Amino acid sequence: MERESDAVDALVEAWRTARPELDPRHLHVLGRVSRIEAAFRRRVDALLAPLGLSWDMFDLMATLWRAPGHAMRPGELSRWCLLSSGAMTKRIDRLVAAGLARREADPSDRRAQLVRLTEAGVALAERAVPLHFRGARETLGSLSEREEKAFTASARKLLRFLEGPEDE
Repeated sequence: MERESDAVDALVEAWRTARPELDPRHLHVLGRVSRIEAAFRRRVDALLAPLGLSWDMFDLMATLWRAPGHAMRPGELSRWCLLSSGAMTKRIDRLVAAGLARREADPSDRRAQLVRLTEAGVALAERAVPLHFRGARETLGSLSEREEKAFTASARKLLRFLEGPEDE
């Protein structure tokens, strides 16, 4: 049976040719994970474009949408969205400028701020989140249920190793 190849196979072979003393096998997993993530973001951007959203705006909106009261502190948002505080500030600024979120004082701590979806932000998230979920399921449609479970288990194991034990 002939194996189908992809761009990562070509990359691995190029490394083997250029530097035979190096072992490029890690690219079979890590190169594909990187390319899958980039291709998926492009797909999501295309799905969300008719709603006027990019992946970056959607990620923040979806995070706020699932939060109690559709609000979170910026630090919490940074952790959920895996962004630095500076990058999060820029993303929040764009959502606020678009009228999809607002900053407000945190009633439990006057020194802190909350970011809350506006009514327009909630309405847009209610349209965008199901669209995103359908697109994600379609993306995984090329995998059997068994393959999806095996990939999930392997990816979980690798992520737990890379992120280490959670801080307690």
